[in-house]
Formats: sequence, structure tokens, C-alpha cells
Amino acid sequence: INAEYGKQWYQRRVRGDAAHRVHPLAGQGANIGYRGVRELVSAIESSPELDIGDYRVLNKYETAQQRLAVPMLVFIDAMQRLYGVSAEPVVALRSKGVGIINLMKPLKNMFMEGARS
Repeated sequence: INAEYGKQWYQRRVRGDAAHRVHPLAGQGANIGYRGVRELVSAIESSPELDIGDYRVLNKYETAQQRLAVPMLVFIDAMQRLYGVSAEPVVALRSKGVGIINLMKPLKNMFMEGARS
């Protein structure tokens, strides 16, 4: 399983979760989908004069959702690749890196907040 996302997240209508695929490693697929729903609702509410299928509404949704989802998709894919390596030097460096992040509370909190939202 690998990460994949489309360049365009709508074509006449919203593709939503069909526009991206994420490894289940971090359990973030549903969170990304929920964020997408929030972004779509926000785009619709910010332009009440427009039809919900209007390209201007969908462009707002697409831009906001890609800004939120793509970094998470890339991060999860990188983690899946990193944890897929069993070579001892990589395992040691990976463990050291996690230990350092755990000690750096602001950085740790940033990762936790990103996973939570």
C-alpha cells in the first residue's frame, strides 16, 4: 500500500476521498476525509450566492484541502517508508530521532496536533 493523490480533486463534482489514498499506518485516512468535509462546507458557506458545484466553490475547497491533506499524505508515506526499513543503522537512527522528538515538547505537540485535527 502506498500514498497517492490526484492533482485535481474535483471534476464537475467533488471526488473527496477518491482523490487520495493513504497508507493506514497512522490511522489518518478518516481524519483527512473529515477535514475535507469541513473544507467543503466552509467553501460552500463562504459563497452562498454560488451553486455548490460552481468551479469557484470547488476551487476554494480543492486549494484548502490540498494544503491540509498533501503534507499529511507525504508525511505518512515517508513514515511508512522509514519504518519499512529493517537495516540496523536505520533502525538506530530512527529510534534516536523519535527519542529527540519526544524530548522536544513543542515539536512533539505539533505532530500530535496535526494527527488530532
